[in-house]
Amino acid sequence: MVSARRGTLRLLRALMVGAIVVPATLFAYVAWVSWNQISSIADDRLVRTLDVLHEQALKVLTTGSLVLDEVVDAADNLSGEALAAREPQFHPRLKRMADLLPEVQSIWIIDRDGLPVASSYFAPAPRTTPLTDRDFFRTQREQDRGLYVSGILTPRLVEGPAFFSMSRRLRDPAGGFNGVATVSMLPSDFEKFYAELARAPREFFTLTRDDGAVLARHPGGARALPRLDPAGEPFLASRGEGPERGLYTATGGSDGAERRIGYRRVDGYPVYVLAGLETAALHEEWRAALLGHLVFGLPATLLLLGVLWFAHQRTRSLYAEASRRQVAETALRQAQRLEAVGRLTGGVAHDFNNLLMVISGSAARLRRSIDGEKETRLVEMIAEAARRGETLTRQLLSFSRQQSVSPRSIDLTVRLPELSDLVRRSLGDDVEVQIDVPDHPCPVKVDPGEFELAVMNICVNARDAMPKGGRLTVRVRDLMLDETADGGLFGRFVGVAFADSGTGIAADVLPRVFEPFFTTKDSAKGTGLGLSQVYGFARQAGGDVRIESRLGHGTVVTLWLPHVPLEAAAPEPSPPPVATTEERRSVLVVEDNQAVAEVCRSYLDQLGWDMIFAASPREALASLGNGHAVDIVLSDILMPGGMSGIELARELRRVAPSVPVVLMTGFNDRADEVARSGYPVLRKPFDIEALHRELTAAMARQTTTGAA
Repeated sequence: MVSARRGTLRLLRALMVGAIVVPATLFAYVAWVSWNQISSIADDRLVRTLDVLHEQALKVLTTGSLVLDEVVDAADNLSGEALAAREPQFHPRLKRMADLLPEVQSIWIIDRDGLPVASSYFAPAPRTTPLTDRDFFRTQREQDRGLYVSGILTPRLVEGPAFFSMSRRLRDPAGGFNGVATVSMLPSDFEKFYAELARAPREFFTLTRDDGAVLARHPGGARALPRLDPAGEPFLASRGEGPERGLYTATGGSDGAERRIGYRRVDGYPVYVLAGLETAALHEEWRAALLGHLVFGLPATLLLLGVLWFAHQRTRSLYAEASRRQVAETALRQAQRLEAVGRLTGGVAHDFNNLLMVISGSAARLRRSIDGEKETRLVEMIAEAARRGETLTRQLLSFSRQQSVSPRSIDLTVRLPELSDLVRRSLGDDVEVQIDVPDHPCPVKVDPGEFELAVMNICVNARDAMPKGGRLTVRVRDLMLDETADGGLFGRFVGVAFADSGTGIAADVLPRVFEPFFTTKDSAKGTGLGLSQVYGFARQAGGDVRIESRLGHGTVVTLWLPHVPLEAAAPEPSPPPVATTEERRSVLVVEDNQAVAEVCRSYLDQLGWDMIFAASPREALASLGNGHAVDIVLSDILMPGGMSGIELARELRRVAPSVPVVLMTGFNDRADEVARSGYPVLRKPFDIEALHRELTAAMARQTTTGAA
């Protein structure tokens, strides 16, 4: 049942976790898919944009290349003087081509000395400023580079915007260097196209040489970022491997922004086009998509979680109430089981005491009739075994609450400190004892002897639980108990708690600790009746005993005893004087057990008294009715035939009030009734001294009462 309840609560908790984990997992999956889709769309957009950039760059560069081809065809294989002499023919031709092609800003022919010899701008060309420091001239002079694209240059011969040039080498008739032909192009033309192409403020487009020199850029222009960092541009870092196109993510060195970048080489030219998009824009688009999912999914998840939490709390509350009821029912069943065991042990103790009576009486008779040392030792062993059996029987009867007790009011705040020396001696020097009592009286009504025995039994168990020493704390407190919360106890009670620091008791053993003969100790260390006596004592006193323990955390045994008004201590009655006379007495013994009656006969014979035997109360009354004179009646309490020893005593009080009665028993489930009737009780098994003492005391009391 408990495991099923725990399983239900675990299931509800699992569902609560699932109500969070499953939507969170689905949301994470949707987020992952959404991000992949957005990234895929962005990459696809970059690829398509690169196609457009490539076509535009290819068109412009091809136009410039065709112009260069035509100029080289016209000016190649001419001497320097021939180039200068043909300027009037070159200028109109160059101007016409520049005017017809909007992509071309200007066309120049430069001789081997770096001086312009023809231009689409001027006629004649200005020959005062050499251009030998320009990279397009210097590179071609060193070697034939074929088609060469320069970096961004500032106009030197005319006023105008920055430009970059495409150049080819000119040769003289001998095949040597004879100058260069160049076509100038404006980066702004590319940047205007890029601005028209841009659909988002965080997009950028770049035209760059294969060495990272920027030719055109949007936004910012080529001057804002003259060169790309090879370490941050994969296509530059691995250009030796000939990458033609690709996609990558990089962080900008100038602004630190992360971007998704695509690149593509312009076919046939040492130039790349790049298109990029800041990943922050992709993240914003991604978050906007996720927000749409959250608007619908989050309220539903919270509602489901709330329903499951309410179901869990409600179920736990119901199970807690069911557990409290189950604890109460378990305690009731445990009490009923112990009551049944008590009745059983009480019945066994009755027969057992009769057997012990026969054994001890027979041992006493044998002791008188033998002289040998060996035989005497054997008889003493029998007598000792009978005494030990009597002790065990007393504990059994205490558990079953069926032994005669003499309760009186005692103040535990006084009595427990008085017992402290006895407790410390029983525990040993390695156990620290602390007794804590309140500063006001805590009176209870118990049999002092049984209370002391219960205290010693608890302390001995605590000592055995602390083999290496420890601490025992005895604390007294009084309070009002509620029967609904305290296992049926209601009213004002005094609690005596014995808390040790021992090894503790396992949970599966704890419910059985009060059962007779149940013990976890070695057979040489305990009988299993110590806590049984404590249980019986507490129940007979109108209270209860509780035990709490965990392995490794010690044990707390608490005696709950009813609080009673404080009474003045009555003086101990002095024993009545025993009449010493040689007069022979006559005793009517009423006992259904023939063996016990024979033991009584042997004791009375030793005392010099006569015995009249009756097997039942009715037979005893008949014997007295037939004129048998007796001095005293000794009767067992429990006998068959429908009439008990108590009822016989009451009848004798009516028909023969002068005859004293002593009751004997080995089992008394009517102890309170006997105490109220005022009859002396002789507990079985008894010896001859106890028998003589009780009989003479009863006759002395009867004589005193009669004289009064």
